[in-house]
Amino acid sequence: MKKILISSILLFILVLSFSVTGLSGEKLVFKLAHTDPPNPFQAVDQAISIVFKNLVETKTNGNIEVKIYPANILGKERESMELLQNNMIQGYIATNGGLAPFFPLIGILDIPFAISDYNIAYKVFDGKFGKDFAEELQKKTGLKTIAITEIGGFYQITNNIRPVKSPEDLKNIKFRTMTMPSHINFFESLGASAVPVSWAEVYTSLQTGVVEGQHNPLNPIISAGLYEVQKYMTMTNHLYGIHWFLVNAQWFNKLSEEYQEIIKEAAKIANMAGRGLNRIVDSSENGIPLLRENMEVYNPTAEELAAFAQVAVPPAKEFIKNELGERGEYWANRYLEAIEKAKEELAKETW
Repeated sequence: MKKILISSILLFILVLSFSVTGLSGEKLVFKLAHTDPPNPFQAVDQAISIVFKNLVETKTNGNIEVKIYPANILGKERESMELLQNNMIQGYIATNGGLAPFFPLIGILDIPFAISDYNIAYKVFDGKFGKDFAEELQKKTGLKTIAITEIGGFYQITNNIRPVKSPEDLKNIKFRTMTMPSHINFFESLGASAVPVSWAEVYTSLQTGVVEGQHNPLNPIISAGLYEVQKYMTMTNHLYGIHWFLVNAQWFNKLSEEYQEIIKEAAKIANMAGRGLNRIVDSSENGIPLLRENMEVYNPTAEELAAFAQVAVPPAKEFIKNELGERGEYWANRYLEAIEKAKEELAKETW
């Protein structure tokens, strides 16, 4: 009852602030929410948010004020997505898991081992495929993508039971996933159990044994302190982790062309800053060295990774065919074609 009351008060404040802003005509307020902690030197969504805030407020001479709501303080992902759709907030940095109930096609991005390095990822998501897929998302949700951001790089597997060096080592381990059918399918295809747990409850769930492992990029593992409650990490790089910087399309379309360009450019630069932060965190003493001090970290050989892919990729493609239908297969093929094109373009680049 107390949680419902708090949520109702927050919603009332949001509605009131929107109404007052709309009537005054003096200043626009851009309310931006995300799931990360409020530390911009570790949490990439917060870093993106403060860079975006500074650029937008500076370039509009303060006529657009950006208010940041980190760490799910306005509600869990579904609630935040609904606030965004109803223009109670104007921006939200959504996870794939948060988007999945609203846009199931997001699951086509979870073909494991499809993207092998950052340069390929940037070309795919900053290029034509990323723009076209974002347009598909907007058609289905009414939400406009202004940047496809990076959650923290590539996903790694951690657990408390045993070192993982082969698919067989994953069997019967309970892994936390987002509420994404594609992630659940990934672990089940490898013989593990998949247990959907909200991000806010991951640490305690690992600590108490509700789940025994999880998968995430390095930055979330570090910023959430998951290394404190996990013993083993395997650097599988099986998925490239992205978030979606979304805005309410109706709100955005009412802005002047000048303000629209400022917001898009600010999101682009903030995205670059977020990617840079991830590489810095990975490489600093608070990155991989910190994880090695607290966990047993294993880097699989190329042959070992190929064994994981051999087991996990066919079920992922079958899942897309069965669960997402022809539209899913169409976008999955577009995604894989974009990856191959990026590889070809990179191979031709010279300095």
